[in-house]
Amino acid sequence: MTQINHDVVRSAIRELIDSKAISGAALARETGTSTATVSQFLNGKYKGDNDTVAASLNTWLESHTAAKTSLPVAPDFVETPTSQKILATLTWAQLAGTIVLVYGNPGVGKTKAIRQYAATGNNVWHITASKSRSNELETLYELALKMGIADAPYRRGALSRLLRQRLPDTRGLIVVDEADWLSLDAVEELRILQEECGVGLALVGNHKVYDRLTGGQRSVDFARLFSRVSKKYVINTVSAGDVDSFCDAWQVSGQEERKLLKMIARRPGALRSLSHILPLAGIYAQGKGETIGTSHIQSAMLELGHSNLNEE
Repeated sequence: MTQINHDVVRSAIRELIDSKAISGAALARETGTSTATVSQFLNGKYKGDNDTVAASLNTWLESHTAAKTSLPVAPDFVETPTSQKILATLTWAQLAGTIVLVYGNPGVGKTKAIRQYAATGNNVWHITASKSRSNELETLYELALKMGIADAPYRRGALSRLLRQRLPDTRGLIVVDEADWLSLDAVEELRILQEECGVGLALVGNHKVYDRLTGGQRSVDFARLFSRVSKKYVINTVSAGDVDSFCDAWQVSGQEERKLLKMIARRPGALRSLSHILPLAGIYAQGKGETIGTSHIQSAMLELGHSNLNEE
């Protein structure tokens, strides 16, 4: 077994942490090691099996280095014309302390835009509804946890009262993604919280969000909420400008390549499909010392199980 130099591993890890390439907590999670163990090892104070810790960290370092040299750098967030409108809608909701709806087809960039807004804004609480987190209690509990209330009570009345104490004067924004999962009681509780506490509320999801508020047997139940919605932004499809923004981010300049990517984006999945295809196409291109071309895009499509455009 090759002996691993502990000091070399420590130096390499410290350099990454100092440059903010990774945090100690994230490193501990990715290596399956406790944060305390990582910290003690880096400071030369770990009393346990240092060889095992060094081996684990060295394996992580090798994987990290391999990923850096083989994977093209994917942009964290691609600002598109659609995402700009989503961000503007969220900004309006927060500044005005009002309710907005953002809804549309999957893969058009809704969730990415929400994450960007939450990551760069103050007092933005982004929660995601689901089948298991759709009722009033689960929704309030998710919100409390997102607000950093670690000891939040798991009782509706107590939670509601606690949130009513914490939310006023925050000028915050509650964003619920996948809001089409929310029950009537959950929606009503959010509406009342928004109204009483003066915060913004954004309900984001697919077209069911709007349909539930305006049609069907429950439309009367949702009337109080719908009458308070100040702005709606509907996204039926991605625009050519959205695809051009992705092409710019990935440095795809050829007209044939852009034409191909726009055809792909017209399929279900839209920009989400591009976010899968372009990194793999980038790997293929990088391996040959080339820029991304149609052959790399088509190879990535085939590898990821996308049908040929000629089959449509």
